[in-house]
Amino acid sequence: MSLLAILISLILEKLLPPLHRLRSLAWIESYHQWMCAKLGCRKRWQGIPCLLSIIFLPLIAIAVIQYFLNDLLVFFSFVFSILVLTYCLGPKDKRQLAQEYLVAEEREESDNANTKAKAILQDIVSCTTSAPLPDSKSARARALIDCLLIQTHEQLLAILFWFVILGPMGAALYRLTVELQQAGQRLDATENRDTEFLSAVTRLHYVLAWIPSRLTALSYAVMGSFVHALHAWNNTPHTDTINSYADTDNSSASRNNPESHHLLLHIGQASLQIDNHPPQDTAQHNDAIRETLELCGRSIVAWVTIVALMTMAGWAS
Repeated sequence: MSLLAILISLILEKLLPPLHRLRSLAWIESYHQWMCAKLGCRKRWQGIPCLLSIIFLPLIAIAVIQYFLNDLLVFFSFVFSILVLTYCLGPKDKRQLAQEYLVAEEREESDNANTKAKAILQDIVSCTTSAPLPDSKSARARALIDCLLIQTHEQLLAILFWFVILGPMGAALYRLTVELQQAGQRLDATENRDTEFLSAVTRLHYVLAWIPSRLTALSYAVMGSFVHALHAWNNTPHTDTINSYADTDNSSASRNNPESHHLLLHIGQASLQIDNHPPQDTAQHNDAIRETLELCGRSIVAWVTIVALMTMAGWAS
């Protein structure tokens, strides 16, 4: 059932763009601010207790609905799993936005096309960084490539991993963690810091992302240049991110780049051989973006194939 739910959700992601408006996750930040305001006056509730209180209600609601639907009719439980997974994969497909960016970039003769390209790019990279867009096209292309390598994991593969492990509750848990971490980083960027909460949610993200990030990096290596990726992996410096966040004096830059993201970028870029053969002009930059999209697409196919094999072997439901 997990395999079929994943396939249907991926098809809905591609074929029904209007769903993007129905999958807005903006409520998470409002919910986070409301809950923190309620618990902020109680010092003992800051950090981990506050985080658990925020994610507890949505996860319990999903678990209860799933439990009663299983007793009522398995088909309704299956439909509910598809709805939750499709929602958690949102709100927007970054790979589709990247395709739209390439189309807009190829219409350089139009100022409107250039403005649209910048707007699309800002929409894509806003999940990864709050920094303003770079002026040069080479830097913009590199920012887009980095975002695709990270968001393929954060918005898709890691969610699929926890969906297979824990069902709809697992997918919601990871998506909530990512969104709460981004909300905490935005507060940190405006100097309205909630250090204990940001540290707690970052620790949770570290734990949840540890296994799927390495599986994603492995899929990048296998689906790209394996020799270069293996060499890069062997030379990747180890950083104990889960402990480094205990230091409240860490820079916002280090907070915005967790260890799992460093690994994904390091292995993904090595698989694409970007540093060995850096693009020199606009056409080559666009080709590099297309190669990144193809690498991410092959990795998604590999994951679905593995889930299919696990299902046939009886290792996954």
